[in-house]
Amino acid sequence: MLCYQCGCRLSELDYCTGCGADVRAYKKIMYAAEYAYNDGLERAKVRDLSGAVNSLRQCLKYNKQHVDARNLLGLIYFECGEVGAALIEWVISAAVREERNLALDYMEIIQSNQGRLDIIRTTIKKYNVSLELCQKGDYDMAIIQLRKVLNQNPKFLKAHQLLGLLYVQREEWEKAKREFTHCKRIDVGDVKTLRYLKEVEEQLDPDDVHSSGRGKNKKRQKEESAAVYKSSGNDVIIQPLNGKEPLGINAFIQIALGIVIGLCVTIFLITPSKVQSAQDELKVQINGYAEQLDWKNTEIVELETRISQLEQTNLSLQDRLNALSGSDGALKEINELMAAAYAALDHTQDVMKVEQHLGAISQTYVDQEASPEFLDLYNYLRSSIGDSVSQSYYSSGLEAYNQMDYTTAITHLGRAYQYDRSNDNALYYLGLAYMDSGDVEHAEESFQQLIEAFPSSALVTKAQQKLAEIAE
Repeated sequence: MLCYQCGCRLSELDYCTGCGADVRAYKKIMYAAEYAYNDGLERAKVRDLSGAVNSLRQCLKYNKQHVDARNLLGLIYFECGEVGAALIEWVISAAVREERNLALDYMEIIQSNQGRLDIIRTTIKKYNVSLELCQKGDYDMAIIQLRKVLNQNPKFLKAHQLLGLLYVQREEWEKAKREFTHCKRIDVGDVKTLRYLKEVEEQLDPDDVHSSGRGKNKKRQKEESAAVYKSSGNDVIIQPLNGKEPLGINAFIQIALGIVIGLCVTIFLITPSKVQSAQDELKVQINGYAEQLDWKNTEIVELETRISQLEQTNLSLQDRLNALSGSDGALKEINELMAAAYAALDHTQDVMKVEQHLGAISQTYVDQEASPEFLDLYNYLRSSIGDSVSQSYYSSGLEAYNQMDYTTAITHLGRAYQYDRSNDNALYYLGLAYMDSGDVEHAEESFQQLIEAFPSSALVTKAQQKLAEIAE
């Protein structure tokens, strides 16, 4: 363990032998991070992936530089089918440590297989389309989309869970149980999966219990009736309860009498009833066929209507897909962030290339729609290039101001102060650019902000003079 101030290796003492810093609290934090990482590793080994994610994220709260925790978290996301979240963790890991890092190998494996990468993007799009279909109540199309997703990405845990919930909504309990069981094989500790599986099993078990009880009762009744009567063809023979057969001439008389009675019963009672029963069954079958024919005709009409609706839905989904893939779609923001990360890793490129990609990301998306992983990487990249980008924009803005190009000067000086909030020169010249361009209101705001944010700056006096000029 290294000291957080001087980088010296720490000993058992509560202070650093190199710089004398108190490291008691620091050691406790690092030990807690290692404990959380080891707990996450043990949970991952037994496929308790959701528990492992919680432990690893706790580890990263204590130590954001923990490369092994980020790499393992990315592997867990990849195992659950969330490749985008996995790539974000690996990119951050590679930025923290550029040498001897397994995250670089993981990203290279994914990027080297362009076909696999295209499939991953397609499954994410189809899963998002399925969510929109569920929100609109079009569950049948959602099920079709989710089946396609799982054919291409069988380990997509969230897709399995959503498909299982759709089966529950249709009361197809066996299919729902199959999906939740598959989720449990992927992640044995996922609380949602366990709760869904319990609900489905409660729906299935009572029927099995009742049916097994009825089967036993029927079997018992059959055995009891078989103990009293025996049948031979159309003849019915009554067996004595004591199990003894009559002997001699009486036995033959009883047998002959039984045969005669059986023939009479067959001719006068059983045969007419069987004929009538056969006729009734035939009528029932004819009526059933007629009902099936009517139902088929109705179903054909419904299917034709359904085809028309699906065609309209297909057109709507195509428009939505074009919107997602276009210049205003959410996929554009992710692509810009990934491009900025790769530009930051490539030290041959200027930091302004990173700023160019970050500047293309919509601030509305960052404030309202971005995921926590997206924000982590976005803020990390902005902080890593802040000083260099601020100085570059300050130089270009000052040059534009000297050339009286106030529009360019306002833009560049504003970005210079945005990236470095300690740059009082950029704020002062931003006020001058507003003032010389005739925008007195914004000039007054800039000078006032300079006075409040930098009360000890040498430029405060000049800013007060400019405010006095504006007031006059």
